[in-house]
Amino acid sequence: MAYRSATMLPTRSLLFAFTASLLATAHALEVKVSPALSLPQALDQVREARKAGDHSPATILLPEGITELTQPIQLEAQDSNLTISGTKSMLVGAPLVTGWQPHQGQIMKADVSKLLPKGFIPKQLLSNGERQILARYPNFDAKDPLYGGWAFVAEFPPAGAPEGHLWKRTLYVKPEDVRQWAHPEDVELDIFAQYGWWNFVEPVVSLDPQTRMLTLKKDCGYDLHPHNRYHFQNALEELDAPGEWFYDKHTGLLYFWLPQESGADIRLPTLESFFKVKSGAKNIVIRGLTLTGCHASAITFERAEDCLVEKCVITQVGAFSGSGIGVSEGKNVCLSRNEISYTGSNGIGLSGGDRKTLTGPGHIAVDNHIHHMGVFNKNACGISLYGVDNTAAHNHIHDGPRMGVQMSGNNLIVEYNHLHHLCLETQDGGAIYTGGRDWISSRGSKWRYNLIHDVVGCGQESGGLKHPWFTFGLYPDDNSGGLDIIGNIVYRVAHTPIHMHNSRDCIVENNVFALGGKFQFDLHGWTKEQRFYTSHLETMIKGYESVAGLPAWKHMRHMDLHPKDAIREDGTMMSGNSFQHNIMFGDTPGVKYGDIRNATPKWNTIDYNIAWNSGHPIVTGINQVGPDKGAPIVNETFDSATPGKTPKGWGFNHKPNKDVQLVVADGALRVDCALGTDPKNPKSVFHSPDVPIKPGAAYRVKMRIKSTEPTAKLSLAFASFKNGEGYWQASGTSVTATSEWKEVEATGRMPRENESTWKPWMTAFWLRIDCHEPKGQVFIDDVRITEAEPLDEWAAWQNAGWDKHSLVADPLFIDWKNDDFRLKPESPAFKLGFKKIPVEEIGVRE
Repeated sequence: MAYRSATMLPTRSLLFAFTASLLATAHALEVKVSPALSLPQALDQVREARKAGDHSPATILLPEGITELTQPIQLEAQDSNLTISGTKSMLVGAPLVTGWQPHQGQIMKADVSKLLPKGFIPKQLLSNGERQILARYPNFDAKDPLYGGWAFVAEFPPAGAPEGHLWKRTLYVKPEDVRQWAHPEDVELDIFAQYGWWNFVEPVVSLDPQTRMLTLKKDCGYDLHPHNRYHFQNALEELDAPGEWFYDKHTGLLYFWLPQESGADIRLPTLESFFKVKSGAKNIVIRGLTLTGCHASAITFERAEDCLVEKCVITQVGAFSGSGIGVSEGKNVCLSRNEISYTGSNGIGLSGGDRKTLTGPGHIAVDNHIHHMGVFNKNACGISLYGVDNTAAHNHIHDGPRMGVQMSGNNLIVEYNHLHHLCLETQDGGAIYTGGRDWISSRGSKWRYNLIHDVVGCGQESGGLKHPWFTFGLYPDDNSGGLDIIGNIVYRVAHTPIHMHNSRDCIVENNVFALGGKFQFDLHGWTKEQRFYTSHLETMIKGYESVAGLPAWKHMRHMDLHPKDAIREDGTMMSGNSFQHNIMFGDTPGVKYGDIRNATPKWNTIDYNIAWNSGHPIVTGINQVGPDKGAPIVNETFDSATPGKTPKGWGFNHKPNKDVQLVVADGALRVDCALGTDPKNPKSVFHSPDVPIKPGAAYRVKMRIKSTEPTAKLSLAFASFKNGEGYWQASGTSVTATSEWKEVEATGRMPRENESTWKPWMTAFWLRIDCHEPKGQVFIDDVRITEAEPLDEWAAWQNAGWDKHSLVADPLFIDWKNDDFRLKPESPAFKLGFKKIPVEEIGVRE
């Protein structure tokens, strides 16, 4: 398989740089901005020269120091062949605030009504070039800026959510978090709702001090759950700490507790954007400028062609939706060697292209340093790629709340980037992410030769925030298809270096996946019964049929399969993946080599890989067990149990409503199946009596099951739990009950005491049974739990059809403890076809 080499990739960038250099040396018209000539006036001079017949390339030079801008510079077709540059030149979109007077204590106030455009509500304040904190409760915690300074939504009473509870509109605060405001309608709630995927900033209507119920003005995008973290902001009553500020829209007064005695340069960002390059504009170059203080994106390109932004510093820009640079449609816009930081939302966005013809604009972001993005919007990424034929290469992206690169489209390229310290404030994300619910995303795209590490994740649980948490390095999500994932090094990731969530038709080769917190890789597929498949099938069909048979798509990998035929005869959907010549490396006992769910070796290939866990046993989660060891530890027939009662030791883990029962009936244990609206109790889940844990021991459970419905899906797993300490569960086994009695079996192994999953509180385990049905009843009987002989999990993995030719061997990294994952010449990986990764070419080039 041939790939474009690292030296080939920057050709477009070099062309743009050459063009820019040519323009710089060939300028016949040069205008200098000065105190007597503003930037808009300089642009007018260029336009007048053009009208007079001078169409030669032009340049506008900005002076050293600060130049204030009050309106965006809009560049159109008439402004083509123009360079705007400077040396140590800063454009500021925030006027200076003066006229401060004492208000109360350390708080000062100033009338800023004349500084603000009509109807404009400021969301940022700069002091000496840095954003200050909008007055809030709880206060911002400078010592723990990511994980401190939060309140948490209160629990419901033991009976659950009130009848008719509005999950997206109301929540309950804890008694200590009840607040009183003169204008509650001005207050905002900044909350990581439901799953904690990202935050929402929503206007408040009221907070009832008696009931402690908070009501929002409109529905939040996700449900408001107990334990979701939040803070209130934008209330004068909450201005109680240095660096906090508040703007009163009723009076036009700005209040600020200055973080220092005097000499502060205090500015209020009012500018929308610095540059808006519009349709028809060509050969626009923006070079060597510092931009700070605007509320939308600093620079935008819309249908522009052959433009360049290079060597700019863009910082402290954008409110919730404001990014560093946004490019849409057009052709050949290059963003190169810029430093972009502290953006309200994304660092860079590239989009455009025709997905039916697979023709794209060829935009590229290359050799940029992007960091601390997503100051306000926690769904922000370093670079977003959408459409066709857009590229992110040789960038250094770090310290962000969610993704490093987020993309959707076709023939998109993400390569030679250095990505780290990402997903710092959210969960279920990745350093590089894409989805494929439309079946055709992100086919033809390539993720190759990226260095990724320290992807953290943050979860919200009853005990508070948890980090590291559930998140990934590479994340082809939701049926992503046709990706080439080649030559990446991914290590120190909270959960899994690569999480393939029903990914299909992907080539995953020559990667190093190391030091994952749970697994080194996984394939988690869908089945026809799962909501992922049922809820997205119509979208997949629509997406497939929108391009099927078109000339540009005829050579796209495995596009001969229609989504309606995607479910294989074994009930699984995940197929077409080749996962070969990779290295999976760990150093912690018990962390799994890989994890497979609803995927089979008939339709997916995993082979010729290196598996190594620093000499510890390879754990795969395939717990094949040998013969039973002695008599059953649990032998429950329910014959002597009282009918209509729950037997001793049995009980609900999750109860979807108050009416469901778990009782003895007809000499068996009967459970009512139901689905509830409470996200903490979505279905009927129940458990057996406790069984003393023997670390490392394997167990087999056999039982008889039947259902009042024709079929009922159940899952069986061994689990352990201690309130306030944690939860552990072995891999589950799916079984189907029918209207006739049948015997089923499940097996599992307890963690060894030296494995990461073992915890000192684990003294007992129990059988967990999940019922996934919305109605009916399930019966179980003759439950027997027996200790069994454990078998080698690597052998069981291979017996299942995976890694037939792979090796358990030390890959011989040069110095992995110091993050050097290059291979020594004698590495056994080379004998299996592994090829050297060009580590020295990754990241920003000099």
